[in-house]
Amino acid sequence: MNQIKGEKHSLMVLLVLFIGYTSVYVDKYTIGISLVTVSQDLGFDPSQKGLILSAFFLGYTLFQIPMGYLNNRIGARPVLAISIIIVGLFLIIFGFGYSLLFLVVIRFLSGAFGHAGYPPSVSNYISLHIPLNKRGFAQSAMLASSGFAAFIGPLLIAQLLLSVGWRNTYYWIGIVVIFIGLLILLVVPKAPKIDKSTQKEKIKVPFSELLKDKQLWILLLSALFINAANYGLTSWLASYLNEARGISISEVSYISSLAGLCILIAGVIGGYFISRFFKGKEPIVIFTFSVLGAFTVYGVYLFDQLMLSIICLCLCNIFLIMAFTTLMGLPHKLFKQSHIATKYAAINSGGVLGGFFAPMIIGDLVNATNSYQSAFLFLALTFLVSGIIVLAIKKRSVISE
Repeated sequence: MNQIKGEKHSLMVLLVLFIGYTSVYVDKYTIGISLVTVSQDLGFDPSQKGLILSAFFLGYTLFQIPMGYLNNRIGARPVLAISIIIVGLFLIIFGFGYSLLFLVVIRFLSGAFGHAGYPPSVSNYISLHIPLNKRGFAQSAMLASSGFAAFIGPLLIAQLLLSVGWRNTYYWIGIVVIFIGLLILLVVPKAPKIDKSTQKEKIKVPFSELLKDKQLWILLLSALFINAANYGLTSWLASYLNEARGISISEVSYISSLAGLCILIAGVIGGYFISRFFKGKEPIVIFTFSVLGAFTVYGVYLFDQLMLSIICLCLCNIFLIMAFTTLMGLPHKLFKQSHIATKYAAINSGGVLGGFFAPMIIGDLVNATNSYQSAFLFLALTFLVSGIIVLAIKKRSVISE
């Protein structure tokens, strides 16, 4: 009976963490849609929009590793809750935006003090409290929240933007996210003493030793390029559809939501399928989906018929999430448990660095060429490079669960 109650509570915790991850991804993904309205209101050009988008990822990148160490020192629970609450607070503050500098600073601080702490904390919680044979699925489920957020986020944000304006949209979303942070604080249990001693053990791992790990650098670089493709596409998709294709914000939200649904389904089913039939072959899986992603992302621009472009977008997002979830599940299979939190933070930091460069580069490319073709060629290239890099992982290093 106690075991059943324990399993039910564990599922409840994972559900709340999933909701927290969803709120994080909603903030990441919907900024591209809301910036269409914000830029029209405040008069921003593509390069300036790129600065706002990239500032978030710069803060996120710089604070990933410090947040990983903070996680090891005080535990996952407080970092999880505080991170989400801070995200909510900066969403509210963003609604008061009046200039480029103000919005750039707020997005930087949101990435640094809010978003940077959540992913390593979730990974740390999974490594400590989830059985080894279920960790891969649990991590994939957390990452699949990106699909759920990409599905509901555009529909929610578009309706709010059209009905109450972008400022009130950020006020309301911020309040909801703060409530989610408080819910995490209530539901996630405090770490027992044995876990706290484990945390102290982790702090003794020399940072220089972690940096010498070649596998860490392979995953970090691959994550950098796959995230450049991911965040470059999600950040600029709404602007591309609205400006180049002449599609209304309402219609953009439906297209984005459809693509998000594909991410959700592929994330859940794909994680199970790959862990079941391709154990030990993850690098080949990532490479294959990266190549397919490169072709389909360029197809979004290449096809003049909107329906074909949408089909390519959906396929691209499926291939993207399959490659990404497989890649981010590898730390649990390659590294010691005592190294996971810090190494995962380092990999995620490198990945988010791709999110810093991509939106800014795309903005400059669009400004310079007055066309989105160069932007989509850039996205295709990042897909290919990510897949090629991950092939350097030694096959014998990938262990079965």
